[in-house]
Order: sequence, then C-alpha cells, then structure tokens
Amino acid sequence: VAAMDFGIARRDTGGASALERPTASLMQALLDPMRPTFLFGTVYTRRLARLKHPAMCVTLGNHSPGTRSPAVCSPPRDGTSMEAAVDIGEKFIARSRALATDGFIVYDIQDEAGRTQDARPFPFMKTLDPAEYGALLQRRSGKGTVIYKCVVEADNQTFDHWLDNAISRHDHRCFNLVGGASSSVSYTGPTMPDAAEKVLSRSAAFGCVTIAERHAKKGTEHTSLLRKSEMGAKWFISQAIYDTAATVKLLHEYGALCRYKNVPPVKVILTFAPCGREKTMKFIKWLGVHVPAEVETKILGGSPEERKERSKEQNVKESVNILCDCLRTILAATGSAGVPLGVSVESVSIFREEIDAAHDLFTKLQAIMLDSNGAPWKVKWVYAVFSTAEERAIRVAHAATSAAPELQAPATLTRKRTKVAEISLSENQIVQVLLALAVGFLIGAHR
Repeated sequence: VAAMDFGIARRDTGGASALERPTASLMQALLDPMRPTFLFGTVYTRRLARLKHPAMCVTLGNHSPGTRSPAVCSPPRDGTSMEAAVDIGEKFIARSRALATDGFIVYDIQDEAGRTQDARPFPFMKTLDPAEYGALLQRRSGKGTVIYKCVVEADNQTFDHWLDNAISRHDHRCFNLVGGASSSVSYTGPTMPDAAEKVLSRSAAFGCVTIAERHAKKGTEHTSLLRKSEMGAKWFISQAIYDTAATVKLLHEYGALCRYKNVPPVKVILTFAPCGREKTMKFIKWLGVHVPAEVETKILGGSPEERKERSKEQNVKESVNILCDCLRTILAATGSAGVPLGVSVESVSIFREEIDAAHDLFTKLQAIMLDSNGAPWKVKWVYAVFSTAEERAIRVAHAATSAAPELQAPATLTRKRTKVAEISLSENQIVQVLLALAVGFLIGAHR
C-alpha cells in the first residue's frame, strides 16, 4: 500500500493504522482542502473479452468499453460469480498497488437512454452492484472507494434500501451522485436534492460530477457547482479533460463566485484518460469530451498515411505527454482561483498499451501536482491493514503471545485456522486477547 509524505503533514494513503477504516482515510483525503486527492479507476472487465462486442457504457460519460486486461474497477458484468469477482478485483489491486492512490473509483453502469442522439459505439451491458464490488476492493486493498450512483434510475424505496445496504453492510461513506442523463426523460427515482439529503442523514458524504464542456456552451456550470455544494456536495469529479480552456474558465469563475458569496470552494478532482487509437478516440468523443482537432492530430497523426505509419505505442505516449501538459497549464493558469484540486486517472480502453499508459500517466500527473505545491514530498510503501476484523483480532492475539520468549514457538496463527497448542498466558495477556477478539467480532457483526 503506497503512502505519501508531503513534507509538512504526513499522509499514509490506504491507512497507516490497523484500526483505521479505509472509508475514513479516503473521506479525510477528499475533504482536506490543503492537499490534493489522488484517485484511480478503470472501466473495463476481462470477463467481457469473451463476448463478440466486449463493451460497456457508463453513467457519466467518462467511462469505457470492455477489456483484455486482468484488472478492473468498474463492477464485472451481471451474473459473474463471487469467486470470479474476487479474482478480477485482486488482479486489479495487484496491478494498482504500486500507485500512491488515496482510493479507487467504482462506477455505476447505466443505459443512459436519451443522453445523445448519436449511435452508441458499444452495446450496454448490466454489471454487478458497485457497492458490493467496491466493498470487495476495500477489504482486499485496505483502501476506500468512491461509489458512483445514478440516483434517478430506481424508485425512492429501492434507492433507500440500496443506500442503507451500502453504508451498514459494506461500510461505504463516499458516494458520487449522478442525476438523469437527459432532462427530456422522465425518471422514477429521487431528485438530486432528495438523494443528497438521504446520504447526509446517514452520516455519509457525497460529491457530484462537473463537465467543463457544459460551461463552455451554457456558461452556468459554476453556479451548478455552488448550488450542489449548498446541497452538501463535498467534492466534484470532472469529465475527462483534453481541452484546458474550458476547465480554466470554469475554475476561475467558480472561485470568483465563491469569493463573492463568501463561501469556501470545494475540491475539484480533474480526470484524465490516455488514448492511442482511433477507436478509443471515437469513444471518448462520443462520451461528450471535447478533443481539439490539433490535439487529435498530434496523437493520431494528420493524413491517413501518417496514421498508418505511426505505432499505437507512439500515439499513446504522445497522449500521455499532452495530458501532462494539460495539467501543467491548468495549474499555472488557476493558481489564483483558490479552488483546491485533485487528480483522477482512468482507462477507457480495451487495449494493453492504453491500459499501461493509464498507470504511467497517474504517476506523472501525481508528481506534477505535488511539485506545484512547492513542498517536499515522497512516496513510500507501508504494511497493509488486515482485510477483516477477525484478522485484526488475531494479529493482536499473536502480538500478546509473542511478548514472552517461551510463547513464540508453540502457536501458529493463520487466516483460516489456528493450530491448538499448550501455552501458558498471564492473566493480563488473557484479558488482552479476549478484549481484542470481542472487539473484532463486534465490528464484524456491525458490518
């Protein structure tokens, strides 16, 4: 599990304490305006690779088709067994362990009927519940997850049941609420203000989505950010960025509006997604991301002959360089806006070189963001927390029995089974073991 040291205030991403909940650690990172937040998410699943059209379409627009990669942060397709879901999640965690993230994003995959009149490049495919899959990632990685939830697709009672289950059973506390894909469609679920009130009444936190392209067209996105923050939104996650002008304008006008209203701006997490193929570029643009013509030419080439000559690896490398320049431009242009920022990187591809590029892009953007703060920082790795309350109790018990030299050899404690041995404990050690076990089982029962 990666940890970061920012020079002044130490931050152990993923939980430095064995008793610290991953959700609490992630929420603290999201709510802290003094340091950037770093999130990572991919929206593809290897289980879909067997299909003729391995693809998914997601709620917000900045998410992706199926996969050939052994890693995923969007839920596997509906009907996937728990054993297979665990296998997929563990491969994602193993691949992402070297990234110094505050947590992962798990997307809510929806049909998005009426979002656009353009033909969908990939067919829609239903997936497992994001709260259930996110809980698996939390247990296995020790890191919290931001759960995307489209609030309007179900009725009020169904949403209440889902939210109660996500919080009480899966211990989620960070949600990203998404409204309807189109204002012309009639929905049965709660409105955004109603959903926000439901989340806050359960002592959880939520963020929303911001799309700079909407601000470029309508010029009202900054007022939407303020309105949603007044509803209780504590952060915003942007759509994938390829055009810096709209983002810079939005951040400046949002910061100015907050100063005028005398309220602190909430954190805006900037999302970036690498691209090295025409197919991926087409999908990104279908999702509503504005890619300037000159940027597309730099990535893919100009003439058909040039596009054929260039390799996919060259293209995606150019894409990574362009996105790094995008972040530098945004940071340099919005330093006076007063809006706290973070970074999210996601893969929107089924192709290996673009998936690898997402990991490379994350480390580069993180370094750029931290360097811009002007304070020393470093990345280091710390021992991961145990994934269950029972394992934590066993660890404490093992520490107690290891205190006396004569007790070190006889007992072997493992995750699944404890060998029985004749050991002699002091009264104080027995009390410590019993208390640790009791606390562990109570926490497990509460979850």
